[in-house]
Amino acid sequence: MRKRKYRITSTAKILILQFLLSSIGMLCGFTWKIQSESKKWDSLVYPGVKIANIDLSGKTKEEGKKLIQSQYIDPLLKNNTNILVNDKVYVLENSKLITNYDITNALDEAFNFGKKLMPYKKCELLKKSDTHQYNVVFQYNENYIKAFINRVEEDVNKEPQNASVQKMNDGTIKVKDDIKGDKIQEEKFEENIKKRISNKYSENVKIEAPVEKITAPIITSKLSSIDTNITSFSTSFESSTSARAHNIELSTSLINGKTLMPDETFSFNDCVGERTKDRGFIDLPIIVGNKSESGFNGGISQVSSTLYNAILKSGIKPVERVHNTMPFAYVQLGLDAIVDWNDIDFKFKNTLKYPIYIDAYTEKKNLYVNIYSNSSLTKRKYAIASDVYETIQSDTKTIDDTDIPEGQVSVVQNGYYGHKVKVKRDTYENGIVINSDIISYDLYPPISSIIRQGVK
Repeated sequence: MRKRKYRITSTAKILILQFLLSSIGMLCGFTWKIQSESKKWDSLVYPGVKIANIDLSGKTKEEGKKLIQSQYIDPLLKNNTNILVNDKVYVLENSKLITNYDITNALDEAFNFGKKLMPYKKCELLKKSDTHQYNVVFQYNENYIKAFINRVEEDVNKEPQNASVQKMNDGTIKVKDDIKGDKIQEEKFEENIKKRISNKYSENVKIEAPVEKITAPIITSKLSSIDTNITSFSTSFESSTSARAHNIELSTSLINGKTLMPDETFSFNDCVGERTKDRGFIDLPIIVGNKSESGFNGGISQVSSTLYNAILKSGIKPVERVHNTMPFAYVQLGLDAIVDWNDIDFKFKNTLKYPIYIDAYTEKKNLYVNIYSNSSLTKRKYAIASDVYETIQSDTKTIDDTDIPEGQVSVVQNGYYGHKVKVKRDTYENGIVINSDIISYDLYPPISSIIRQGVK
């Protein structure tokens, strides 16, 4: 069977041709419309484009420049920047704050937005309502900003206060709460000022300064474990002169109330400070080696030695301690700890699990040092023993003196025996010795007697 052949009629051909011509015409018209619409915006800023929140849609460059100058720059320079800090307002003068600005670059960027796109892309962009924001670049007077921030900091910045321990009249301990401090965040503050200036216009700018709360190093919870007196030691200065007693009382008051956290090191010299007349200390004779000299340190070593004994009885060892060359009457041999500003210090590290509080005071020519800490530490007791295991004889030196009649003698220096001393500490728990420590081996050298005999 033969297949039939289909032929396009003349009428169909005419219809197809008409359709193609119509499509081409529509395409050409659409293209012309796109190009015409695009060309219309070639000299104008595209819709949705803003500089510092000022809408420049449909504006020429020159129009945009005038608009920015009149509605943004001029009002900005006339107005001020108000800074709110803790309900107080500080004023920045914008005319002093801003040294220069660049409108041209921002305008170029705003004007060129979308200009390099293909025509159909430009058409799509023109139909959208998206916002495109640009900002004027400012140059600032950095010195003026710094000076302003420093002025605010003087009013705002406040150091945090550590929690502290207070001994009550009945001997109990009260912990005073810590207080948080305030600190201006300088970099963020400066950044906020500049950012706000570049985003606002024709109004007084208001900025809230970023203030950071600073926590004290020692907070209340860290001291709450201090609840009892774990050890005490006292010495007498009944035979002291009024000047020596004054120095003892003054230096005692300076170590009183000191709190030491676990692993923190105490320095007697750092705590008491330099002994000078301006700070209230009295110049009086002191023993240096085996000689008497004048100085402001008189009586101070009795305070450091009393503290040393209290610390030994709490289970702590010294990390820096020097004994005298001669025995002291107020403590046993081997249990003194002398100090001298910028030369000899007494230091110890709090090796306990809890913070300690030093309670030091004088009463009726007696010096008392109490160590407060956690009551769990009282289950251990410490016995300190000073053992003089060798005594060294002293000699006598005789000097002929032609100024003294023959047969007469003059004592220049009294001699003292020397001593070798071992200090041991026994640790008791439930009445049983659980540990013994050798604290120190000290040598107190003998001091010769010196006599002048007359040969005149």
